Amino acid sequence: MSPATFKRKLQKHDTGFQQQVDLARKHVAFDLYQFKGFSKEEVADYRRFNDAANFRRAFKRWTGSTPNLIREMFRTR
Repeated sequence: MSPATFKRKLQKHDTGFQQQVDLARKHVAFDLYQFKGFSKEEVADYRRFNDAANFRRAFKRWTGSTPNLIREMFRTR
């Protein structure tokens, strides 16, 4: 599939490549928090972020919430 065709197909579904990448990253982070019980630093390392602060900013962009709040939410279930 050509890049232009791929872009058109994404636009047809009101999304873009970066949105889909961010969605996948968010789901991986959620899984690591919920099922593995990873800390923010462990998730940042697993996802190969340079440091936890960069991961926190990206996570907040993906979810609108901080990693600590999400982790607490999963812990109380």
